Amino acid sequence: MTQNIKLYLVRHGETYFNTCQKIQGWSDSLLTKTGVNQAAILGNGLKNLPFSKVYTSDLGRAKGTADIVLSVRHDKMMNELEIVPNFREQFFGSFEGNRLNILSHLFKDDNNLLSSVVNDSELAKFKSEDAIMNQFKLVDPTHEAENASEFWKRVEQGFNYVYSKAQDGDQILIITHGALIRKLATRVTGTYHQNPDNASLSIFEMDETKRMKLVSYDQLIDTQS
Repeated sequence: MTQNIKLYLVRHGETYFNTCQKIQGWSDSLLTKTGVNQAAILGNGLKNLPFSKVYTSDLGRAKGTADIVLSVRHDKMMNELEIVPNFREQFFGSFEGNRLNILSHLFKDDNNLLSSVVNDSELAKFKSEDAIMNQFKLVDPTHEAENASEFWKRVEQGFNYVYSKAQDGDQILIITHGALIRKLATRVTGTYHQNPDNASLSIFEMDETKRMKLVSYDQLIDTQS
């Protein structure tokens, strides 16, 4: 049976770790006032889209964003918001809480190409997303950081779960994280994508083969929508 669904992936609103340029991962920090406002603007912009289901990562910054979005929409689905831990951010192990510019020191850099790299999004211009995750695992003293295999297994299980609960034509909202959205867009298209903005919207389609297609990326919702 043919079943095509549309996935609206939203990055959470701005957090204090975002403003401090710190690695967040599975750690958490509160939404800033700007982040709260971003989530409210997003909710208003999405108010006319009929979502059949809303999912969120279990991390506080994503749940907080989801609560604001649904509250602004006056959405009856607020009580049916489903938390799915599979949509967490990448886990950076013992590097969590460090400043993002530490990433440039994780790779051998004979040609000094990485000296200006300030975050993982910029690092992905020079190294593949999977290679970066594998390197994190390798150099993490605890070796608890996720490698590519662990990350994609978790994320794919999440999307497969969403698909199994959906019906043909469903539009589904998922509040998640920047690196997850970026890595997914890069994997689906085979081309580099920079990190999406806080509270931005990226749309993917998923068909009966579980194959995903990127429809739009890193879109900020107009307040007049």
